[in-house]
Amino acid sequence: MSMLLSDLRTTFGYLVQDGLCRLVGPLRPKAPPRPDYSAVYTSPDFTVERFGKCQAGSYIEVYRPGTPWLGQNGRPKAVIFLHGFVLGASQIYRAHLEHLVRQGYTVFFPNFQTGFCSFPARGLMTVAELLDEVFGDGLRPSQETWMKNALASVSDAYARVGFGPDVAVDTYVYGHSLGGLFALSWPWYVTEDGLPANLMPLQVVTADPVPSSSAASAPGQIGQALDSLQDDVNLAVTGKALTMPVAILHGDADWIVPKSEWDTPFGAIATDRKRMYLSQTDTHGCPGHFANHEQATDDTSFFRPLLSLLLLDGVGAEDTLDWRYLWSALDRVIREGARADQLDFDMGQWSDGRPVRPVEVYLSGG
Repeated sequence: MSMLLSDLRTTFGYLVQDGLCRLVGPLRPKAPPRPDYSAVYTSPDFTVERFGKCQAGSYIEVYRPGTPWLGQNGRPKAVIFLHGFVLGASQIYRAHLEHLVRQGYTVFFPNFQTGFCSFPARGLMTVAELLDEVFGDGLRPSQETWMKNALASVSDAYARVGFGPDVAVDTYVYGHSLGGLFALSWPWYVTEDGLPANLMPLQVVTADPVPSSSAASAPGQIGQALDSLQDDVNLAVTGKALTMPVAILHGDADWIVPKSEWDTPFGAIATDRKRMYLSQTDTHGCPGHFANHEQATDDTSFFRPLLSLLLLDGVGAEDTLDWRYLWSALDRVIREGARADQLDFDMGQWSDGRPVRPVEVYLSGG
């Protein structure tokens, strides 16, 4: 009941703010503009290569920069980007994927589920159609099966693009929602499965990760599908391999995974170099910023906005929470070598000079 009330409250708040912006938006303060990335977009040209089969859970897209950025150590940079539950179409995160590859990083985006590798040609789909694509085999899905799908497709793609076992690569893992749990479990499985050492991340950054499927809530058919998922990737086990810096970038208004769900699992992350940050919803101007479960997505137009609000806890949009929070964190970790647990964030100002609500620290190691 509390989850339903939270869902309705945040949905109503979004609709009210959206309606207000449609009516009097020009009279209200404007959000901070998109930063000028021209200085770091050193590889404006890039290609996208596709391997594997969508219905087999082996499909992967590799974003390859025309001019790789090697940094001071002369090594190529790779980002393994893990999507959220039933969010396997790369269009959902496309703005972020292209933001990374234009900086000269090679980005690996595996669709570890079966189906939904791209938006439908007609633009919209129903919940039943989405779930039929992902769960159409009729079997009870397993987290570990999906996790191993991602490991296998990324390992194969590394070899295909020239990042063989003997090639020194600076690897980073980023994951959203269920992909966040997989990102936090990635180091353990790389070791456990004897995969090449260059798949081991230097740092792990996650956006609104789920500590387990049972800790996440969603209504209707999406919730039923989530509940059916075998909870067999256990952070209490896999967290022991997290010896590198870790950042959890969460939203204070996330009701799919309320922040309190991390109070205990945070302790399973072995390293003391860990921190959980919280962005804040801010509707002072137009468009507003919504610190919900979908703050990491850029396009959820495969659903109608109301459906996305009610079932996914948000409408995907590229905005300040991307540029100055989620994207900024990963950018600074890779390009500047900043530690994931020592980040700070300049969220900018509304056009009337009022500061955007700041990012707060919720949990910290050490």
